[in-house]
Amino acid sequence: MRTLMQGWLIPKHFQGQLRMQEGITVNGHYLPMSAPVPADATVALHYQAPMPTIAPAPGATDIVYEDEQLLAINKPAGMKTHPNKASDTDTAIARIGQYLGQPAFITHRLDMATSGILLVAKDPLSQAIINRQLATKTAARTYTAMVDAAIPDCGTIDAPIGHMGNDTRRREVRSDGLPAVTHYQVLTRNAAYALVRLVLETGRTHQIRVHLAHIGFPIIGDPLYNQTPGPRMYLHATEMTLTRPFAPAQLKISCPPTDFMV
Repeated sequence: MRTLMQGWLIPKHFQGQLRMQEGITVNGHYLPMSAPVPADATVALHYQAPMPTIAPAPGATDIVYEDEQLLAINKPAGMKTHPNKASDTDTAIARIGQYLGQPAFITHRLDMATSGILLVAKDPLSQAIINRQLATKTAARTYTAMVDAAIPDCGTIDAPIGHMGNDTRRREVRSDGLPAVTHYQVLTRNAAYALVRLVLETGRTHQIRVHLAHIGFPIIGDPLYNQTPGPRMYLHATEMTLTRPFAPAQLKISCPPTDFMV
């Protein structure tokens, strides 16, 4: 049974909770974690966890992927992932809750100004599995940004990131910051702009935005790190690769940007 739980990528502390709750049944009966499981058995997990309390909100959701455990949408720029205060009623997670008919479990976040793939789980065990993959970097996220055309063809930005003074919103590269590494490659360019593919080794707040600004190529339209205004911040979560919960299959979710000007 323990090998089965590990194969499903269920974190160890959740395995312990399932054991204490006797929440694992084989052919309708509880079995301890050390028990063997017949090849043709039906295994069921019964896990009790508090449900998220975010109220649903009506509104369109651009769904790019859905299965029994997961849902991914193309979050529009300008929409919050989740509420930060009571007046934040129209958020991506609230619209997803309306679509599902139940609250969704957040696995990661996108900045309000960032568009693209936002992945949620439909149950707490799937959420834990995805969170573990993101924490251990076995799941990967790729972004696309639009910057000035003069950026070099490719590069790696290895620069620690920390808070900018007393500003709770902004970050900056600083020697006492947390390690942060971003890889980039130019996909295409014209006379004015370049379209850049970005892969993160770390997941610091505003990492892509801070790193590109640090090397002199801030994202077009970035309201915090670029003095040149734009109709939106041209940063988009383009691709996500992970292992599906309760299955050994690799999953790749793609959602290319449609309004970038290159």
